[in-house]
Order: sequence, then structure tokens, then C-alpha cells
Amino acid sequence: MQSLDPGQNFFELFGLSPVFDIDLACLHDAQRRLQASYHPDRFVGSTDQDKRLSVQMASRVNQAYETLRDPVKRSRYLLEINGARLPDDSETTSDTTFLMEQIELREELESCRHAEDALDRCDRIEARLARRADELAGEFVDCFEAKAFEDALESSRKMQFIQRIQHHLSELQYELEEN
Repeated sequence: MQSLDPGQNFFELFGLSPVFDIDLACLHDAQRRLQASYHPDRFVGSTDQDKRLSVQMASRVNQAYETLRDPVKRSRYLLEINGARLPDDSETTSDTTFLMEQIELREELESCRHAEDALDRCDRIEARLARRADELAGEFVDCFEAKAFEDALESSRKMQFIQRIQHHLSELQYELEEN
């Protein structure tokens, strides 16, 4: 069995350029192709070493795929492979304007819970969050390409905040649709 090169970064593993804006369809196709090659079910009759190796490689493919398909994880991974110092995920932004925006968004979400037009309000918030996520992704790309890694990391942190609110919004929409 031919193993994956442990020195390859996740982008190389999937044959992608190490950039933020990747083709998610190409990523998905490459992931399926690699999983088909290394899936442990293909090695049922192989040696114990080949079985272990297939599990390790399938796990690496899964980890790489999960990292690259998520914009926040992808941004942090790009910074990491370019030598930027990454603090733990508990560090937050010090941008008070942005933090106030987050509070306002969370309050809007909570107000949807009891509104007659709750799902319409959720749709408007969803659109606003999508625009904000796109803005922050653009900021990340600009900073990253300029090798302003601290600023790029700040954009990545903000993207993470938006992503969390998007997740809460999805949960709220599901709850509202169920009731």
C-alpha cells in the first residue's frame, strides 16, 4: 500500500493551492477519491500493518477535509502552515465595535423567539450574517496575502464569532419550525 506523504500539508493532500478561496466541489471530489483509496474496508484481507496504515490515512484524510471545508479552520490552518503564531481558541477580539455588533445580533436572535414573523426575521438575520462572513473572509484574504498575519488572525477570530451565531441561528430556526 502506498501511504500518504506525512510532510504534505492538507492542501497538497487534496491537490489544492494553499489559498483561502478554494473550490469546495474539488475538495469534496478529492476527499471522496482519497477515501475510496484508503478506506479500511478495502484492506480487510491485508496485513495488520496495512490495516493500521489505512485507518491512519483515512483519519488524516478526514481531518484534512474537515479543516479545509470550514472557513474558520481553513483560515487558521493557512496561518499555521505559514509560520504564524496561533494562540488558543479562547483568545477573543478586543474590537469593541465588533463585540457590540455581536451583542446586538444575539439580542435580535432572542427577540425572534417570540415574534409573529419569527422565521422572516431569522431569514433577514441569516442574510446579514452571510454578508458579514463574506466581508470578514475578504478581510482575512487581504491581510493574509499581505502577510499581515496578526490582522489575518483577528479576522479569523471574528469569522469564528459569526460562525457561532450562524450555528445558534440554525438551531433557533429548527426550533421555530418544529413549533
